[in-house]
Amino acid sequence: MGHGKIDPDHLLVALARGEGLAATAMAEAGVDTDALRRRVALAHPHEPAAGRLDKVPFSRAAKKSLELSLRAALKLGHNYIGTEHLFLGLQREREQRGETLDGLLGVATAEVHDRLLQGLRSPEARAQVRSPALHAALRSAARAAGGTPMTTGHLLVALAADVDSQAARALARLGVGAQELRSAVEAVPVTETSDALPAPAALRITAGDKTRLVTDADVVAAVEAMSTEELRAALRRAILPTTGEQATG
Repeated sequence: MGHGKIDPDHLLVALARGEGLAATAMAEAGVDTDALRRRVALAHPHEPAAGRLDKVPFSRAAKKSLELSLRAALKLGHNYIGTEHLFLGLQREREQRGETLDGLLGVATAEVHDRLLQGLRSPEARAQVRSPALHAALRSAARAAGGTPMTTGHLLVALAADVDSQAARALARLGVGAQELRSAVEAVPVTETSDALPAPAALRITAGDKTRLVTDADVVAAVEAMSTEELRAALRRAILPTTGEQATG
């Protein structure tokens, strides 16, 4: 937009044009994303030099909105900051100035707010919320995996290592300790489990006494989607000279 700083209004446009609960709530409330962007573009002075900035700074109000987003997440008992919390932070920052987002949104802010809370109460939204122990276990499992794919074994060991987690306490009731579990997981080759990565797609093409192995996944998928006649035609086009000569046989 040619603006010299990131203001709360720009964050609002980003939420509306992105994905997540905030975008869904705004769309359901009737917010016109293009009209919102036009209003924000006109609400701030255009600075030709802004287009040459390597890094556009956040305004004080934008930083305040992000801080209020964190507070909104904590108030709801969530251990993450999602688009829903960002919207609530923007709404609260505007309210602290004695204003609303109605003019920019083109609809009542309360309408978006209500739809947002309805979305948070949906089973799908609740299922996306992870416990603090699970978040910590996922980070620990990723560290343990290093440069290799993270497996269920990594996650299981990480869960058991947190002795206060629900999973660790359940395993303790079964008489399984963290070290014992780690040894058991390390003794199971990943290649013999469903955690093993699928073998790369490959296609073996034999013509006469020559064989070529094609491992490009896109090429393999394209060839597999062809009918026999389509494949023959493609091979003829690739092999025959480009003289208009027609293949026979």
